[in-house]
Amino acid sequence: MSDNHEIKDKLIMKFQYPMSSSVMKPHRTAAMVVLVTCVLYGCASGPTKKEEVIINKPASAPADVITSEVRADFDAAMAHIKAEEYDAGIELLNKVVKAVPNTAIPSINLALAYKKTDKLKLAEESLKLALNAEADNPVANNELALLYRKIGRFTEARKLYEKILDKYPHFRIVHKNLGILCDLYMKDYECALKHYVFYSDVVQDDKTVKIWIADLQKRAGR
Repeated sequence: MSDNHEIKDKLIMKFQYPMSSSVMKPHRTAAMVVLVTCVLYGCASGPTKKEEVIINKPASAPADVITSEVRADFDAAMAHIKAEEYDAGIELLNKVVKAVPNTAIPSINLALAYKKTDKLKLAEESLKLALNAEADNPVANNELALLYRKIGRFTEARKLYEKILDKYPHFRIVHKNLGILCDLYMKDYECALKHYVFYSDVVQDDKTVKIWIADLQKRAGR
């Protein structure tokens, strides 16, 4: 494995998925906008990046009522997690998940907290709860794909990425993550190059991905 690939494994994007009022209120429309912050751990290719994702959710889908108590519990949970007080944060997030079962956001954050504490089975269960609430939620699907990659379930991870891109073809983070999966774990270099190029065309200041593209093209004799 080359040095570039060793660095690449550290660059898989993580999501901070805030339960903002714009997302949590019941919606009459068929879509909502979520601002996803992608933290690049060990990344030298630029500052934290934000990506806006329009999530298509049927207007007939059940909507939770967010009380002030639920809001306070969620905010307190996220404060605990930010302070790396994971047990306290997890306890509160579990309470929030029970209070708003039709909303994916708390379950996604709970899964991320479980991943931080290496409770991967609980993280998987939390992401599946999120997907029960919102089957096509791109963030939940992406996080589950990352989890499957981590535990070696590469084929399932790829199917999830492809499912996301069928519905959200311009979700650039998923293109990068699928490229990494294909390149580093599945050795499908044609797939990797395709998704790296898509990502690089949109995020032109990510010099690291340009290096990966050049490396793949060189090996392919292009």
